[in-house]
Amino acid sequence: MTVDHRALAVGYFNSTWELIGRADRTPEQDRDMLASTLASRQHWSEAGGTDQNLTVGDWQVAHVASLTGFADLAKAFATAAYDRARSANLPTWLQASTAEGMARAAACAGDSAAYDKYAAEARDLLAQVDDEEDRKLIESQLASIKAP
Repeated sequence: MTVDHRALAVGYFNSTWELIGRADRTPEQDRDMLASTLASRQHWSEAGGTDQNLTVGDWQVAHVASLTGFADLAKAFATAAYDRARSANLPTWLQASTAEGMARAAACAGDSAAYDKYAAEARDLLAQVDDEEDRKLIESQLASIKAP
Protein backbone atom coordinates (compact mmCIF):
# COMPACT_ATOMS: atom_id res chain seq x y z
CA MET A 1 0.00 0.00 0.00
CA THR A 2 1.31 3.44 -0.95
CA VAL A 3 0.86 6.24 1.55
CA ASP A 4 0.25 9.74 0.17
CA HIS A 5 2.16 11.65 2.82
CA ARG A 6 1.54 15.00 1.13
CA ALA A 7 -2.23 14.51 1.16
CA LEU A 8 -2.11 13.42 4.80
CA ALA A 9 0.05 16.44 5.72
CA VAL A 10 -2.43 18.81 4.08
CA GLY A 11 -5.42 17.06 5.64
CA TYR A 12 -4.01 17.15 9.15
CA PHE A 13 -2.90 20.77 8.67
CA ASN A 14 -6.40 21.82 7.64
CA SER A 15 -8.10 19.89 10.44
CA THR A 16 -5.74 21.58 12.88
CA TRP A 17 -6.83 25.00 11.56
CA GLU A 18 -10.46 24.05 12.12
CA LEU A 19 -9.66 23.29 15.76
CA ILE A 20 -7.56 26.45 16.17
CA GLY A 21 -10.58 28.44 15.02
CA ARG A 22 -12.87 27.02 17.69
CA ALA A 23 -13.26 29.33 20.66
CA ASP A 24 -14.92 26.63 22.75
CA ARG A 25 -12.37 23.80 22.44
CA THR A 26 -12.54 21.08 25.06
CA PRO A 27 -9.39 19.62 26.62
CA GLU A 28 -9.87 16.58 24.37
CA GLN A 29 -10.01 18.84 21.30
CA ASP A 30 -6.84 20.58 22.47
CA ARG A 31 -5.10 17.19 22.58
CA ASP A 32 -6.50 16.32 19.14
CA MET A 33 -5.28 19.69 17.83
CA LEU A 34 -1.78 19.02 19.12
CA ALA A 35 -1.76 15.48 17.72
CA SER A 36 -3.01 16.60 14.30
CA THR A 37 -0.45 19.37 13.92
CA LEU A 38 2.36 16.98 14.86
CA ALA A 39 0.99 14.42 12.39
CA SER A 40 0.89 17.07 9.66
CA ARG A 41 4.50 18.08 10.33
CA GLN A 42 5.67 14.46 10.30
CA HIS A 43 3.89 13.74 7.02
CA TRP A 44 5.52 16.82 5.44
CA SER A 45 8.85 15.34 6.45
CA GLU A 46 7.93 11.93 5.03
CA ALA A 47 6.71 13.58 1.79
CA GLY A 48 10.00 15.40 1.32
CA GLY A 49 8.34 18.75 1.85
CA THR A 50 10.00 21.96 0.76
CA ASP A 51 11.65 24.38 3.15
CA GLN A 52 8.45 26.40 3.01
CA ASN A 53 6.27 23.36 3.84
CA LEU A 54 8.47 22.42 6.77
CA THR A 55 8.68 26.00 8.04
CA VAL A 56 4.92 26.41 7.96
CA GLY A 57 4.54 23.01 9.62
CA ASP A 58 6.95 23.94 12.41
CA TRP A 59 5.20 27.30 12.79
CA GLN A 60 1.82 25.58 13.18
CA VAL A 61 3.16 23.15 15.79
CA ALA A 62 4.57 26.11 17.73
CA HIS A 63 1.26 27.97 17.43
CA VAL A 64 -0.73 25.03 18.77
CA ALA A 65 1.80 24.31 21.52
CA SER A 66 1.52 27.96 22.60
CA LEU A 67 -2.28 27.78 22.60
CA THR A 68 -2.20 24.65 24.74
CA GLY A 69 0.44 25.88 27.18
CA PHE A 70 3.44 23.77 26.16
CA ALA A 71 6.03 26.57 26.24
CA ASP A 72 9.15 24.42 25.68
CA LEU A 73 7.59 22.65 22.70
CA ALA A 74 6.37 25.99 21.32
CA LYS A 75 9.84 27.51 21.61
CA ALA A 76 11.56 24.52 19.98
CA PHE A 77 9.28 24.48 16.94
CA ALA A 78 9.08 28.29 16.66
CA THR A 79 12.89 28.43 16.68
CA ALA A 80 13.11 25.74 13.99
CA ALA A 81 10.64 27.66 11.80
CA TYR A 82 12.36 30.98 12.43
CA ASP A 83 15.83 29.62 11.66
CA ARG A 84 14.75 27.75 8.51
CA ALA A 85 12.86 30.77 7.13
CA ARG A 86 16.05 32.79 7.33
CA SER A 87 18.59 30.15 6.25
CA ALA A 88 16.47 29.23 3.21
CA ASN A 89 15.79 32.91 2.44
CA LEU A 90 12.03 32.30 2.38
CA PRO A 91 9.59 35.11 1.50
CA THR A 92 9.30 38.10 3.81
CA TRP A 93 5.72 37.23 4.79
CA LEU A 94 6.94 33.86 6.09
CA GLN A 95 9.83 35.44 7.95
CA ALA A 96 7.30 37.83 9.56
CA SER A 97 5.07 34.88 10.42
CA THR A 98 7.92 33.01 12.10
CA ALA A 99 8.83 36.14 14.10
CA GLU A 100 5.17 36.20 15.21
CA GLY A 101 5.58 32.55 16.19
CA MET A 102 8.63 33.38 18.27
CA ALA A 103 6.70 36.20 19.97
CA ARG A 104 3.80 33.82 20.70
CA ALA A 105 6.11 31.17 22.13
CA ALA A 106 7.85 33.81 24.28
CA ALA A 107 4.48 35.02 25.57
CA CYS A 108 3.51 31.44 26.42
CA ALA A 109 6.75 31.14 28.43
CA GLY A 110 6.17 34.49 30.15
CA ASP A 111 9.32 35.98 28.59
CA SER A 112 8.38 39.63 28.03
CA ALA A 113 11.79 40.68 26.68
CA ALA A 114 11.76 38.01 23.96
CA TYR A 115 8.10 38.74 23.24
CA ASP A 116 8.90 42.45 22.72
CA LYS A 117 11.91 41.66 20.52
CA TYR A 118 10.10 39.25 18.19
CA ALA A 119 6.84 41.20 18.06
CA ALA A 120 8.82 44.29 16.98
CA GLU A 121 10.68 42.23 14.37
CA ALA A 122 7.40 40.85 13.04
CA ARG A 123 5.96 44.36 12.74
CA ASP A 124 9.11 45.60 10.95
CA LEU A 125 8.94 42.72 8.47
CA LEU A 126 5.20 43.18 7.95
CA ALA A 127 5.87 46.75 6.81
CA GLN A 128 7.76 45.16 3.86
CA VAL A 129 4.99 42.71 2.89
CA ASP A 130 3.19 43.89 -0.24
CA ASP A 131 0.38 41.32 -0.24
CA GLU A 132 -2.40 42.87 1.85
CA GLU A 133 -4.07 39.54 2.64
CA ASP A 134 -0.84 37.98 3.95
CA ARG A 135 -0.02 41.12 5.94
CA LYS A 136 -3.47 41.38 7.53
CA LEU A 137 -3.51 37.69 8.47
CA ILE A 138 -0.15 37.89 10.23
CA GLU A 139 -1.08 41.21 11.86
CA SER A 140 -4.24 39.62 13.25
CA GLN A 141 -2.24 36.66 14.57
CA LEU A 142 0.23 39.02 16.21
CA ALA A 143 -2.60 41.06 17.72
CA SER A 144 -4.17 37.91 19.19
CA ILE A 145 -1.14 37.21 21.41
CA LYS A 146 -1.62 38.08 25.07
CA ALA A 147 1.60 39.87 25.99
CA PRO A 148 3.29 38.58 29.13
